[in-house]
Formats: sequence, C-alpha cells, structure tokens
Amino acid sequence: MKTPPLILVKTWYQLLQSDDKSLSQKGQAMLLGAFGTMEGVAEYLKKHKLL
Repeated sequence: MKTPPLILVKTWYQLLQSDDKSLSQKGQAMLLGAFGTMEGVAEYLKKHKLL
C-alpha cells in the first residue's frame, strides 16, 4: 500500500484534532481513506513520531 506524503497526513491529523466538527470529520475521513482504520493511522503517526 502506498501511503500519502507525510505533510498531507500531518494536515489531516491537524484537521482531526480541530474543534470544528466538520473539519474534524473531514480529517477523519481522509485518514481512514488512506489507512483503512484508525489503528493504521496510529501506527503511521507513531512511526513518524507524530504521536
């Protein structure tokens, strides 16, 4: 599986953490689309020392 660029994942993760519900949902949707599960997202973020 090819992963998206790190800067894009960082942006989506920042959106996920937003207080704005629609931005948070968009970030989650993009991360899930790229990694399939939140566990997959977490593994990627840990691997790149973002979590």
